[in-house]
Amino acid sequence: MNIIQTALTVALLTVTTSLRAQESMPAAPEPKGPLNLANAVALSLSNNPSLSAYSYDVRAAESQRIRAGYFPNPEVGLEVENLPGSGSRSGADATETTLRLSQVIELGGKRARRLDEARLAGGLAAWDYETKRLDVLANTTRRFIEVAAAQERLALAREATALAETEREVVTQRVQAARSSAVEQKKAEIAVARAKLDEEHASHALLAARKALVAMWGNENAVFSSARAEFFSHGRPEAFGSLMARIGRNPDLARFALEAKLRDSQLRLARTRGIPDVTLSAGVRQFADENEWAGVFGVSVPLPFFDRGQADVYEALQMQGKTEALSIAIRVQLASQLFGTYQELIHSVTELDAMAKDILPAAREVLRATEEGYKQGRFSYLELADARRSLIELHRANLEAAFNYHIYLADIDRLIGTAALAPQSPEPSAKKKN
Repeated sequence: MNIIQTALTVALLTVTTSLRAQESMPAAPEPKGPLNLANAVALSLSNNPSLSAYSYDVRAAESQRIRAGYFPNPEVGLEVENLPGSGSRSGADATETTLRLSQVIELGGKRARRLDEARLAGGLAAWDYETKRLDVLANTTRRFIEVAAAQERLALAREATALAETEREVVTQRVQAARSSAVEQKKAEIAVARAKLDEEHASHALLAARKALVAMWGNENAVFSSARAEFFSHGRPEAFGSLMARIGRNPDLARFALEAKLRDSQLRLARTRGIPDVTLSAGVRQFADENEWAGVFGVSVPLPFFDRGQADVYEALQMQGKTEALSIAIRVQLASQLFGTYQELIHSVTELDAMAKDILPAAREVLRATEEGYKQGRFSYLELADARRSLIELHRANLEAAFNYHIYLADIDRLIGTAALAPQSPEPSAKKKN
């Protein structure tokens, strides 16, 4: 069980896929005890500030769909003819007043095309929201891993300090027995001081990682006690072909299927613009000289001599081609990234296996034998210090390999647009002994 393979199903049940339900659901508080990945993901998906901002785009797209369904507004007009002029027209008796109501009648299915375009555009907004949601999930996972790694680095720094202090005690005993020089005593004290500096630096790094994690759900200060994860556990990577088969789930790529439909809809809408609309008008006219009324009726149709919508059609065709080209380019890019990340993941697994089975046990044995030999005078202080440094460096390398493994796994989940799921969150791993 690895820290990516956690109970994300449980986490996702604590938030709603509906934006309205998401608004009405109270946010779960950050736990004051251990925090697992499921808790962190649930908090981020419920409270992430940037994710909340993206939800407004979805609502705005819905408003655009409503607006696209409106009919053109009618127009009311008032015309006054034969106003007082000169000569026999100097009076107001010949005035004619017309009150007219006009309505544009759209032809060619323009309203239906607008509605279709707005509906598909709203679908793209939903895909963009899904992309951002997946980014939030991936970034929360990465920051959770960074906190878990920072905890392990601090633990290793403390163990390195303990090793240096043990080494100093051994050297002190030899110096007091006049079997080693005071120079070795100073070297041992320097090693302890440097180890304590490393420990202090690791402590600050952990504080920074914790703060970066809680920022994902809008908090300024962390209240959880620790990140709860199986940091050094790892499984066998899934076959690359299986991962590649799921790359289409990535919303960055999946949205292009909907965008292609949107471009088709825009092309159909552009072609309808070449069909002239008809304007009908009707009203009444008053003749001032006889104080009589009469009805008026009119029909007008624009003549498409110059603008027949050719530019709109051409633009829509170019956008179709752009969408297809981008879809191919992004798929190639995602496939390349997936392959490279997968190779790094395989290497991390190989490194972790080698460290656990061969390298670390051998390094511990070398340090133990060197300590015994130093006490008996068969090894120098330099050899003892080198054995200690070698073990600490190997532990650091093992820690970084575990960190890289989980980061690569999170990156792969983001590339294929999924999150690895497991029935329950992992328990804390047993503390590694040197």
